[in-house]
Amino acid sequence: MEIPQIRPGKVSEQARPMPRVVAFFRNSAQGNLVIQILTTIGIPNDRLGVTPPEQIETGQGMVLSVACPDEKTMARVETICREQGADIHRQRS
Repeated sequence: MEIPQIRPGKVSEQARPMPRVVAFFRNSAQGNLVIQILTTIGIPNDRLGVTPPEQIETGQGMVLSVACPDEKTMARVETICREQGADIHRQRS
């Protein structure tokens, strides 16, 4: 096992939790399409959380969690998810 690399530098911004849009897709293909759309509009992959069908009780669908830095982005993400048939929930931390 390798020793992890530590990079020097000061973190200037407080790490605060971002509000999230949590979307349930009954069809995981729609969820995969939304992931592609979100990355093309500039949402970084490290802000996407995915629960695949294998981890869902029914074995179908996908849960997608998207961290949004502001309300404008949150509204845009919600619109994209709704257009693909997702059930939307907002999560604020």
